[in-house]
Amino acid sequence: MDLCDPKLVHQEPPLFWGFWGQCFNDYRTTAPHQGYEILSRWVEQRFHHSETAQRMRAILSSSCETSEYTSFDSLPAEPYEVSGHAGAFYVFTSNVDAHHYDWFQPYEIRECHGNVELYQCSFGRARCGPGLWRAPRSFRFAVEPGSLLAFAGPAMEEDAEAEVPTPEALRPAGAAGAAGPALRHVGAVASGAERRSTLLRYMPEGQTPEHLLARSFSENHPKCARCRAAARPAVLMFGEWGDKEWLDSQGQVSRWSNFMQGLGEVVAATTNLRCVLLEIGAGTRVPTVRQTSEQILEVLLSGGANAKLLRVNPKDAEPDDADLAEHILSFQSTGLEFLRAVDALLPEVR
Repeated sequence: MDLCDPKLVHQEPPLFWGFWGQCFNDYRTTAPHQGYEILSRWVEQRFHHSETAQRMRAILSSSCETSEYTSFDSLPAEPYEVSGHAGAFYVFTSNVDAHHYDWFQPYEIRECHGNVELYQCSFGRARCGPGLWRAPRSFRFAVEPGSLLAFAGPAMEEDAEAEVPTPEALRPAGAAGAAGPALRHVGAVASGAERRSTLLRYMPEGQTPEHLLARSFSENHPKCARCRAAARPAVLMFGEWGDKEWLDSQGQVSRWSNFMQGLGEVVAATTNLRCVLLEIGAGTRVPTVRQTSEQILEVLLSGGANAKLLRVNPKDAEPDDADLAEHILSFQSTGLEFLRAVDALLPEVR
């Protein structure tokens, strides 16, 4: 909670960008685990081409994607344009790693806390205006291995990723403190993991003008593409409420809202429609996803659907709302272990 404080971008930039920069680098480097591929295969086989999927797309194609924000200059309010419509499947996630874009389409993803691939002005909409932009694919943060601080200066290029800068090279002249040994290096996660060969393959190309992107990411501490003040990841951080600081993607908000409205129409028009909510790894400390799952379950049941929530969690797999307990199946398991087990059983029920 202390590190995920948006004020640190102004108060302690090396600490702020050390934390978020290392997160960005690690997310970019590390591949999503096999569970994403398993889910993607299920969706293609069972949910993209069904009769319900066709009905959903027909409803969504007639709905309007709206945004309360409009751009007043060359910096678009949204980072990219999205074409196409969801079928009988949707992702709702609080993860900020953007890994879902490796396996799923942008029109079927809702990131309720944003993601580290998108950036905004640190002063928010109130002082700078609307505007979200994508980080370039070649961009990497230069983070000191020992202290995990990211000092001002040039950023790393993708080609230099294998060359880990020394603490002496990263620490600016006159900075206090000896570098010392690199006792902790969060960025070591990729050493034994598969490289991310599917990097953001379904995230649309950004629509921000190239000269604004170059200006924003020319240094290790990104700048606002509009006003040149400090930028920040477009991620909901602790202590932020409302839309004056964090800029949520209004395109995502609209697509998710339209999907839920369309789902309600299909449920109302279908007798005993079978629906499943698969909730994986949603803990109680930040309960946004758990609460959303149970709220949607309640709405589906009240509309007459035959709905179940499968809650997969090593520790907190029990229902939060006792009134919904008979409709919630609890699995004390990791997500990958659960998905592999179900995937092995599916051929028997085809």
